[in-house]
Amino acid sequence: MFFLSTIRMSLSNLRANAMRTFLTMLGVIIGITSILALLTIGQGVTDSVIDQLSGLGGNRATVTIHDTAVKPGFTENELAQFAKLEGVEGVAPRLSSHHMLTLMPELTKSKFDGVHTVARRVMGVNDFYFSTYTKNAGMLYGRSISPDDVTYRTNVCVLGFDLWQSLYGNYSPIGEIIKINNTDCTIIGVMSELVGIDTSGNGSIIVPYTTAVQTFAMGLPNSFDVVFRSSGEADEVIARVENLCASLLNNANGNSYSIVNQEEVLDMVLTITDLVLGMLAGIAVIALVVGGIGIMNMMLVTVSERTAEIGLRKALGATPAVILLQFLIEAVIISLFGGIIGVALGLGASYVASLLIGYTFTFNPITAMLALLFSLAVGVLFGLLPARRAAKMNPIEALRAT
Repeated sequence: MFFLSTIRMSLSNLRANAMRTFLTMLGVIIGITSILALLTIGQGVTDSVIDQLSGLGGNRATVTIHDTAVKPGFTENELAQFAKLEGVEGVAPRLSSHHMLTLMPELTKSKFDGVHTVARRVMGVNDFYFSTYTKNAGMLYGRSISPDDVTYRTNVCVLGFDLWQSLYGNYSPIGEIIKINNTDCTIIGVMSELVGIDTSGNGSIIVPYTTAVQTFAMGLPNSFDVVFRSSGEADEVIARVENLCASLLNNANGNSYSIVNQEEVLDMVLTITDLVLGMLAGIAVIALVVGGIGIMNMMLVTVSERTAEIGLRKALGATPAVILLQFLIEAVIISLFGGIIGVALGLGASYVASLLIGYTFTFNPITAMLALLFSLAVGVLFGLLPARRAAKMNPIEALRAT
């Protein structure tokens, strides 16, 4: 009962100076809003980046030849040797070059009238590309490149989503003929839109890499991805890949090639994002400390203004513990309400940011609870000194202040 009456008295005192109370509370509101918004936005962006990197696959490594004068690229037979290594699920070579695409009026029903020629990126891939990079997108129309297309170097192609829309709108082009450097290619599929980090296929026309090598003279692939059956076997598989690279390139020191493990890239990104999140949280904590100093200043002013009240209450029998508790409760109320408003504003700012930036908003109740507890701790810490000052006040000297 006593505790409830103390809380009511504290609320009454705070309402009597509503403007000053709000301005003091504003420091806590800004601090908690900053902490929660920055942490939530940072975590959301981090999760999105991790999801995109994971979509590319943490269970893969990229092999690249550096000294192309010694060896221009990997042959079809050599790529097959890598694909047969123990623990390897498959390899995905990729060639890329810009070529002229021509849509003939008698051969196609594109959105253009007459002959239309445009320079576009041509990508040479194998069938494994569609089971790794584009597995989440799938095919909008038709089919993807098959192993037979790669083996027999067929003149077929798949359109990326953006390229399909720019050339055909919403029309299905399956079976249409498109000329690549004056070579007829049959359109067999259209990919759904790729999202994430690797969206290069959206604006490209994709052909079998063997066709790209033979028909379009794009050269042998000097880089390819090796996909592991299990990420737990990454070190062993990479060791086998290194041995085969050294054997094929006659380079035991590995000077003419490099192997980049995507798992290591993912770990590096996580380390960087953790550092950035820590820095942002530190900046927000500084703002909250400033708010706490504001609480302490206001409470010191309040103690000075209410010296006569403190002396009268002590003269009527109030103990120092009662006086300390009243002023401490006032500080806690300010920080508590400031924390609640800050949590609401922080979550609202995070949600708006998710709509603008494009990451997935996730509400973490633990983060919100920790932010609220932190605001309470600030109220107790910075309200304790003024409360102790009031509790130690001599009642006779306090009454003389009237």
